Amino acid sequence: MLAARFMPEVVRIKMMKKKCSGQLLVEILIGLAVITVALVISLTAVTHATKVSRVARNRLEATKYGEKVTETYRNTRDLDREAFFGSQTCNNPCGTFGDNGMYGCTMTCVFTPGGAATRVDVTVTMSWNDSGNTISVSLPTVLTKYDL
Repeated sequence: MLAARFMPEVVRIKMMKKKCSGQLLVEILIGLAVITVALVISLTAVTHATKVSRVARNRLEATKYGEKVTETYRNTRDLDREAFFGSQTCNNPCGTFGDNGMYGCTMTCVFTPGGAATRVDVTVTMSWNDSGNTISVSLPTVLTKYDL
């Protein structure tokens, strides 16, 4: 300790440089690691947000197509209610919708009571494939023979 106090200034500076050699490289590597982690976290968040947005957009579009199918079936009922409830058949206006037939449509109808139906429970289900997962939206409605 006493020797360090009486050393010439030049020797002391050389010893300090020797102790600090490589420290700058370590600081740079740590800084790059921190930046890399921050970028990976940001990229993951953006990717997730994009997927959630796409699913929401597709769900909205599928709901729109399902409502069109329901309205078509409702118009069929409104044209001739007696024939509609007398036949008790589900004239399925479904098909495929959207770009390249992206959305598939299925429709189920349950007429009640049997024989002289006055009510039909209709469920339109729109489904599509999103990144290997099948997603669907169901739109139930009730059509009656008489206005309420």
